[in-house]
Amino acid sequence: MPEYTRGSLRDVLTFVPVNPILHYGWKTVDLAARTGISSADIKAQLGHMTAAEAAAVANAILVTGANSPKPARVVKRDPTAPISQPSSTSTYVAYNKLAASAAGGWGLSKPARGVRLTANVDGKRSVTAIAELSNGGLYAFPLNRVDFDRVATVLGLQAAGQITTTTERNSLFTGTRTKPGRVSIEDGGGVFSTYYSTDAEAAAIAAGYNIEQPEYVEYAATPVTP
Repeated sequence: MPEYTRGSLRDVLTFVPVNPILHYGWKTVDLAARTGISSADIKAQLGHMTAAEAAAVANAILVTGANSPKPARVVKRDPTAPISQPSSTSTYVAYNKLAASAAGGWGLSKPARGVRLTANVDGKRSVTAIAELSNGGLYAFPLNRVDFDRVATVLGLQAAGQITTTTERNSLFTGTRTKPGRVSIEDGGGVFSTYYSTDAEAAAIAAGYNIEQPEYVEYAATPVTP
């Protein structure tokens, strides 16, 4: 491990918008401490935000730990950097800052990645189920097709084909720390457990499901600007 990376803490919680709604959060090093990169550059060229700044965006959904979607990554190389600092810096960039980042000397190293959905069609053993949280987020996860057909209505789960609007597509995520609640029920001598949409909690209880864990939302929904 190079000397300049030892002791560099990734303790700066940062967000970038992946789309107009979803804001992807991660912890990074203090990029502004490096030669040739300023705090103003990070905001203007990359669209980096603090948690408070991201939360102030109307209709924003903030998540961390997401497997998908992922923002694009860019890299900036500086061969004149002192030996005590890395000669290149790689980080995420906001969806609406690609042109600004290029103008600022950042090159695209990896394109953005969306959420992959598996349709509920014949021949598929596992399909994508989608549970809606109280902040408007749509958590996508794999579920056995037979189980999906059996429980989707009572648990408020949507299939991939039901995601039809831009707002819905922009609200999808997988693998985040924010998660829907889980329910379980005795099923043929065993226990079946899965996620459920928050609004379907009362219906799930009435149908005999046990609430194993309520939803966990890291960041509350941002109010809509009048």
